Amino acid sequence: MNKLKMALVAALALPSFHVLAEDAPEEKSDYSVSYNIGLFSQYMFRGYTQTNGEPALQGGVDVEHSSGFYVGAWASNISWLEDTNSYSHGGSLELDLYAGFAGEIGDTGISYDVGFLQYLYPGDVTPGYAKANTTEAHIGLGYGWFDAAVHVVTSDTAWTWGDARGTAYYEINAEVPIGDLVDYKYLSGVTANFHAGYQDFAGHPVYSSGKYDNEVDSYADWKIGLNKNFADSGIDMGWYYTGTDTRHDGWFIRYDEGRIYSDPTHTFYLTKSF
Repeated sequence: MNKLKMALVAALALPSFHVLAEDAPEEKSDYSVSYNIGLFSQYMFRGYTQTNGEPALQGGVDVEHSSGFYVGAWASNISWLEDTNSYSHGGSLELDLYAGFAGEIGDTGISYDVGFLQYLYPGDVTPGYAKANTTEAHIGLGYGWFDAAVHVVTSDTAWTWGDARGTAYYEINAEVPIGDLVDYKYLSGVTANFHAGYQDFAGHPVYSSGKYDNEVDSYADWKIGLNKNFADSGIDMGWYYTGTDTRHDGWFIRYDEGRIYSDPTHTFYLTKSF
């Protein structure tokens, strides 16, 4: 996939969510707005590189309400659509729009998150391929260090697969706060991250030469990593290592030069939230 070609700057004009009366104390808003930007050595998604091992610049904005409702947008450069000739023009940007509701179930300590996410890939599709745009619904639960979620495709197509409605992704994650467990100054703010997932494809892809069952391309993926948060700065830096059990005879997992999308790989990153 491509090298990093552009710097993505999201310029959003967000309204003020509270009004200050003259000489009156500031009222606390029910809304909060946060931004994030990050530089990654590559963009990994569910065990697959989206940028052929090349850097990715990513950023997003989130708006949250005290009720638990949230909306947001996030973007990254990509190149897999160009590398696979799935798009004849464009295909170098992923834009995600999402909304949902998150909160805690009473005083149980169990958190939940339900919502939708729309993946958008601007560009012109090559004849014989389906549009890469994908819509997913998700539901997740968390407790302590652990969380789990299910994501289900609700659109007819997904990531250039046709007849993909019902495709599902299952994941479980753990975030272990090493810095809180070990009293050592150099480990302050360090967490260890663990992930396991399973992508279960449904339906049939759209090919000019015919159709076959998507299910043969279902696969499991995993990730381990370390993250260092620098207190009060909004800066995080880290590393993770990913892999999958995908078969190596599918045309879609290979690049022209014989590399494989899902080979085990290291990724490094630096992010800033504000």
